[in-house]
Amino acid sequence: MPYTNSPVFIPAQRVENYRYAIRNIVAHARQLEKQGKKVTYLNIGDPILYGFQPPKELIEANIRALRDGHNGYSPSSGISDAVEAIAEDASRRGIPATPANIIITFGASEAADLICTSMLNPGDEVLCPSPGYPLYSAIIAKLNAKEVRYNLDPSNDWLPDPEEIERRITPLTKILVVINPNNPTGELYSKETLRQFVDIARRHRLLIITDEVYHKLIYEDSHIPLASVAGDDVAVITIDSLSKNYMAPGWRTGWMTITNSHLVPDVRKAFIKLADARLCAPMAPQFAIRAAMDTSAEYHDTILHRLRVQRDLTVSMLNSIDGFSCNNPKGAFYVMGRIELDNTPFRTDEEFVLRLLEEKQILFVHGSGFGTGAADGYVRIVYLPATEVLEDVYTRLSDFIQGL
Repeated sequence: MPYTNSPVFIPAQRVENYRYAIRNIVAHARQLEKQGKKVTYLNIGDPILYGFQPPKELIEANIRALRDGHNGYSPSSGISDAVEAIAEDASRRGIPATPANIIITFGASEAADLICTSMLNPGDEVLCPSPGYPLYSAIIAKLNAKEVRYNLDPSNDWLPDPEEIERRITPLTKILVVINPNNPTGELYSKETLRQFVDIARRHRLLIITDEVYHKLIYEDSHIPLASVAGDDVAVITIDSLSKNYMAPGWRTGWMTITNSHLVPDVRKAFIKLADARLCAPMAPQFAIRAAMDTSAEYHDTILHRLRVQRDLTVSMLNSIDGFSCNNPKGAFYVMGRIELDNTPFRTDEEFVLRLLEEKQILFVHGSGFGTGAADGYVRIVYLPATEVLEDVYTRLSDFIQGL
């Protein structure tokens, strides 16, 4: 059959509902750049774009591995020194861990994908926070499973309501996703809240995915690993990586740590089967994992000092804009701002974001890309840029809102 001008090949249906707002919205900014306009990107949490770098010990370990000839495949679950270092660090932080229950992955994103692919049949349900990181929504859609959102309350420090979570559980619910600190809100969960998650999972025999990729970026209080309060009768998988805690997102090196693997022996075998089929995570960065676990407190203190200053500036300036407000995040490097849409010509958060981009060349991400209502007016803002850049952005934002 000869080719014609009509499409011959069409995408699989599983891609139809696959969304990732953080990057999808960039296409609009690229069009403006083609017109010669300079866009300020506050949409993506890539610290390298804003002058952050990994600890020099990690860079040196990575380079040394390449020069020493470690350019082939690693074991599917990761090299022994790396999984041992992860297990030792996890144990110090109260996470029950052994090297046999750690799998090094192609970034934290692959860890989430491996878990969901191993666990979910079409129609199975996953409880995800709203707002929450859209990767989980995308993976679940790809697998023809169902995302069921539980709400985080902006009037209560973006905390969940345990009773609401339980009301959303059905016989098809398999996984409860927790993101701590949360992306996009930057809020941090207390031990009491973590125990509520665990109690729910225990009563309903759910597996918990706890995404803790920002656990070293905490400004107030301290981070408590969920697995440290899980006891021995709830299956928990902790996801971590080098990307945010160690400022190396381009190395694509993450891992999962399975706690209480005796509760999920067949699922663990499925993880290994899938990991074998995709061969391995990048080899050389695995040799930097032990160096990461031994990173000095001084490195993170320096990072946190800069981020705290930028966070404080962000919260102060955004809350001073008439018609705009934001929360005060305790961790990560995001803030959820809110525009009062009733006082604007916009019906949705995305309309606001796109007009702001068009008129002021500032790129945020609409909150509905993370699960909030489109009419609620939320936007996620990355405060990684230097203070002078942030001051300029928030001044332009204020001018834009006051001119509506």
